[in-house]
Amino acid sequence: MRIEPVGKKRRRLSLTSLIDVIFLLLLFFMLSSTFTRFAEVDIAAGRAGQPLETSKAPDIFIRLAEGGSWKVNGAALGADAAIAELNRLEQMGAKTAIVVVRNNVTSQELVDALERISKAGKLQVAVAG
Repeated sequence: MRIEPVGKKRRRLSLTSLIDVIFLLLLFFMLSSTFTRFAEVDIAAGRAGQPLETSKAPDIFIRLAEGGSWKVNGAALGADAAIAELNRLEQMGAKTAIVVVRNNVTSQELVDALERISKAGKLQVAVAG
């Protein structure tokens, strides 16, 4: 009498858990990545111990305060009105501007203001703290 050993039946590999892991990885990478392009803002700055290229006073003085309020040459304006005023001053011959940041202004507000100024015209902008 011949007895044959019973072979182990191989279970099929379940792909359900593998699909779950791939889905979780895909979800993680989609949520952690950024889909916006970062913009560059040129800022004029002097070297250590040296003044800016222009030693004369700037043509336009812009003060940023918290809450998005702007002052252009001492006149309190909203952001849109300030950009319109900058365009008017640039048409009158202004070439340089200085942006002064005051209390509790976030870096994001500063970057937003610099982007708006650079899109509005061709002023050479410097930042002071």
